[in-house]
Amino acid sequence: MGKKSRRPSRRNRHTLKSNGFGLTVTVGASPRMKSSGQPALDNELRLLRSSLLYADHVNLVAPSAAWMRTFSPLLDTDPEDPWRTIADLPAETLKRLGVEEVTPRQFSAAMRVLGARPVDDPLRQQAEALWRPAIIKIRQQAVEVFDSAEALELDMALDAGFVTLISDGSRLEDSTAEQVNWFRDRLTQALADPSSSVLLDQVTTEFLREAGGYADGLPAVADNRSRRTAVGAGLVERLPTFPDAPMSHILEAREELGEGRAAYREAVKELASKLQSSALDETLPSEIDELWHDAVRPKLEDLRKSATATRVGSETAKRLFTEGYGLPTLLVAVANFTDLAAALPTPAAAAAAAVRVAAAGAQEAFRARATVRRHDLVYLLDVNTKLSKKTAR
Repeated sequence: MGKKSRRPSRRNRHTLKSNGFGLTVTVGASPRMKSSGQPALDNELRLLRSSLLYADHVNLVAPSAAWMRTFSPLLDTDPEDPWRTIADLPAETLKRLGVEEVTPRQFSAAMRVLGARPVDDPLRQQAEALWRPAIIKIRQQAVEVFDSAEALELDMALDAGFVTLISDGSRLEDSTAEQVNWFRDRLTQALADPSSSVLLDQVTTEFLREAGGYADGLPAVADNRSRRTAVGAGLVERLPTFPDAPMSHILEAREELGEGRAAYREAVKELASKLQSSALDETLPSEIDELWHDAVRPKLEDLRKSATATRVGSETAKRLFTEGYGLPTLLVAVANFTDLAAALPTPAAAAAAAVRVAAAGAQEAFRARATVRRHDLVYLLDVNTKLSKKTAR
């Protein structure tokens, strides 16, 4: 009692649309199962995390995530109060539980009527004997599934408001063929929307490639947008600090570095235009790998070294004014002429030389730092730094 409900909010049940969020990426993730038979969400979370650092909003088309989110209200069930428990379940959850012969509203009303009967009423006692053990079992299963680290990460992303879970028309009781068709139709709808881009996992990419309809590839606009998304999110995934970053750190970095995302996407346009593969080609991941190793990683390393060097200069300049460090000390720190002060004949001459050299060194340091900040890939450097600092906390 009093526990926060984990029911899906309305925003997570909307149909597929961009809703004016800016750049919307639709993530398509094929369902996968753990050895225990429970749905696995590692693939969905990986795609979500990188997309959140590239796009303004994410539409998630993922049968496993939709299934779990629909059943999450079962965590609130109470075997000691079966009537309120069942009556308060949302309609979509009741449908997934097999309520078909009557409407969910009629079913909930019937449960309330039973709950209003006297405790010694034979019909109520008979129904309790049926439902209480079932609720206990259902809740145990829900805890196993929804209290996992993966489920909590998914909830965190959905609750932040940057992700819309697409689940309209998806029903667990549908045949496998019907569910496959639902998955394909939602992705096809996204690819046909000129305002959205699509990011697919490897299995889903192969599924669309072989499902027909794209024998000649994607339309030009959809292909360009989706290829850019694959590059933009793919480079984020290859950052050293990304694989181990939890969702909370991803969301914090997204908020703190929001101003840099648009500039990064502009840089990705040029990078993606140099690739030969289309969005559905099986060679695209290997091209992104090559892009990362040959061009992006070396550039980020150069930027990191430049930023580190200029940071020494800027921090030393701050100390000059706040802590009163002597000018010869500033000379050594900024300009790195470790033996110049000792070579000068008098303290006065040393001070005069230090003023000139330190001023030139500080000016150069700030100029170099500004150059680093203007670089088109500095967003990746910032993301890696933010995630590194948060992971180390």
